[in-house]
Amino acid sequence: MASITQAVQADAAFGTDLYLKLAPSGNVVFSPASIAAALQMALAGAKGGTAAELAAALHVPGPEAAQEGLAQLAGISTGPDLIFRAPNVMWVESAASVRYEYLARLSQAVAVRRCDFRHAPEAARETINATVSEQTEGKITGLIPSGVIDQLTRLVLTNAVYLKALWTQQFPAKDTAKKPFYPERTQPTPVDMMHLATRLAYNRGDGYEAVLLPYRGGSLAMAVLLPDGPLGELTGQVARHGGIGGLLAGLLSADQAQVDLSMPRFRVDAAFMLKDTLQALGVRTAFTSAADFTGITEDEPLQIKDVVHKAYVDVGEEGTEAAAASATIMAALAMVRKPQPDVTLVFDRPFLFLIVDVATGLPLFLGQFARPRSA
Repeated sequence: MASITQAVQADAAFGTDLYLKLAPSGNVVFSPASIAAALQMALAGAKGGTAAELAAALHVPGPEAAQEGLAQLAGISTGPDLIFRAPNVMWVESAASVRYEYLARLSQAVAVRRCDFRHAPEAARETINATVSEQTEGKITGLIPSGVIDQLTRLVLTNAVYLKALWTQQFPAKDTAKKPFYPERTQPTPVDMMHLATRLAYNRGDGYEAVLLPYRGGSLAMAVLLPDGPLGELTGQVARHGGIGGLLAGLLSADQAQVDLSMPRFRVDAAFMLKDTLQALGVRTAFTSAADFTGITEDEPLQIKDVVHKAYVDVGEEGTEAAAASATIMAALAMVRKPQPDVTLVFDRPFLFLIVDVATGLPLFLGQFARPRSA
């Protein structure tokens, strides 16, 4: 099985691939870890070329790595001031039989629930969506759109991630003031700009600056990266310099500096149908009649119909609330440290943000804030 380090590197690499596909412009947020979890559950029962393509896209050696990939989310350190959960649920057709080996492989990380997809697909969809909404405190609603689940659906694999955390050093509300934010190619827009002067991990990278804002009571933090120029140049840096993992590595090992930080309150949400994106990343056979998921069931052949994802993040003076959910719908066929200077860092133009487990480097949320809602 893959080591913990390899599993984290895999999720970071997969997150990089998704970011380069999903975030060419505009506001974006998604959870690489959640999407990976929904696919890892499918990978655990895939064979042959289907397994090889899924494993390659997820940057893991094969189906045997799926179980450890799922364990990453379960191992996040939390405390009384940090709420974090990431349940996985396997929704199985009531009349379908699932291989014992598949259930046993996932038993430590995945709950199993039955649904009557054959006779009541819409009721099943509503049940799944309601459960995801409950798991994410109402932040992710309507995950699976109407029509995606039908009478041929046999299996839906869901992951939901929910985070509510307070900053270790909160932004004083009295210091928040209206300041201009400068979106690319549009006029400046006023935002509620928060302000904090404190010691933070700070890194000056190649073409960007970054700080790490830790949350209380656990091992999570938000990394915020400000490019020297347009956001697209930072996207290029992501592609050229070791991906998201490479950007995080420099920041997670950085020394602290006295930082005079200004950053807007912001909220971003997004929804994706990921079939085309995953096919572009090489997952092709799984979506066709040639798919081999006989490791899940031999009742009838299965293929992936679609993969859906929604995410939400809300950042303010006290902390962060973030949520994401993913579903895989399966159907029958029909560097050296140097002393850091004092830093003034103003996030008044498009920037990249991540919520990361600093203990392992696992990226939980990834996004960019390119323009205020009124812009």
